[in-house]
Amino acid sequence: MTQQPPHEKPMKTKASGKPPRQVYLDHNASTPVHPDVLNSMLPFLQDSGGNPSSIHTQGSDARTAVEAARRMVAASINCTARRIVFTGGGSEADNLAIKGAAIALSSKGKHLVTSAVEHPAVLGACQGLQELGFQTSIVPVRSDGRVDPQAVRDALRPDTVLVTIMLANNELGSIQDLHEITELCHQQGVLVHTDAVQALGKIDVDVEQLGVDLLSVSAHKLYGPKGIGTLYIRKGVQLSPLIQGGGQEHGLRAGTENVAGIVGFGKACEILRKRLNSGAMGQVAALRDQLEHNLCNLIPGTRTNGCTTNRTPNTTNLHVPGLRGESLVLALDRHGVYFSSGSACKSGNPDPSHVLKAIGLSDEEAHCSIRLSLGIDTTQEDIDYVVEAFQRVVKESRNSIQFVGCR
Repeated sequence: MTQQPPHEKPMKTKASGKPPRQVYLDHNASTPVHPDVLNSMLPFLQDSGGNPSSIHTQGSDARTAVEAARRMVAASINCTARRIVFTGGGSEADNLAIKGAAIALSSKGKHLVTSAVEHPAVLGACQGLQELGFQTSIVPVRSDGRVDPQAVRDALRPDTVLVTIMLANNELGSIQDLHEITELCHQQGVLVHTDAVQALGKIDVDVEQLGVDLLSVSAHKLYGPKGIGTLYIRKGVQLSPLIQGGGQEHGLRAGTENVAGIVGFGKACEILRKRLNSGAMGQVAALRDQLEHNLCNLIPGTRTNGCTTNRTPNTTNLHVPGLRGESLVLALDRHGVYFSSGSACKSGNPDPSHVLKAIGLSDEEAHCSIRLSLGIDTTQEDIDYVVEAFQRVVKESRNSIQFVGCR
């Protein structure tokens, strides 16, 4: 049965006294910490309190553990350890890449290019640079959620210093053609950053094949701990640090390292390489396709948002006509099924997903959309249960989950 994240709600009990099955299909939001990852972290949470900057034995042990993990993370994206800078997560890695590169290159120009479907960390970083006089061109995407590389090329200006395009989208799973985008940008002497947070762990991520200059990843998307990420920085790329103080992380991220988190990140990357080599994600894709097919047949008019080919193997985003996504999330929660909706209403924001709007969905269509993201441990029994639970909820609660615009 699908392993649950540590923050999962306590299992609810049916009237019969038998607890429902619990199926976690929100792995794009976060993944459960793998048991081997947790075990690797425990010594640095319980026994060894050394600071990696200290020269005594415990400090030296901590430094050794950090550098061993750095090599594991580097191996997962095919680079050398010296190219890795640890951060407090994917959002910080995005900000360090975008703001750090922009500020360092500001004498050459103050123009950036990004896409309409980027993570808020990327869009927010670009917006934040406006206060320093920077401008950002936002390239639209096609209905499949993918960027036309030539559109990125056409958006370049003589003063463009950075292009930031995500490798895989968190809502649709759409995979961008980063290799072609990077080639076009490098022909104009422009650096390229990619947010690969949703890609690592699901598809092969090779910085040499992609050709990118900067790449962000996060541990908690690949069965590692929360609060730790990394930024790959190609040799020769200069960044201005966001956090100044000590000389940690090559002087780009001051502060005592999160030793336990870094060790867990390294272990997660080690496990990841074995899983990708085993072909396990092909099995995940088969289950995803089956779930998608069954739900489309169950609810008339249901269709897939975005492309069905160039996407991560675990992700499906469905438009369920006439049914509020957030209401489906709450209704299925009572049956032990956990996933996400296409609406931000639950966070107090009445706006629908900017990603779904960018691919041409109306407000109502976006609100009536859901995202289900499978994990490496999702089983056939899980999929069967989810379809059965959807059938029960749609049949019994249709009137209560009709679309109603947020107010």
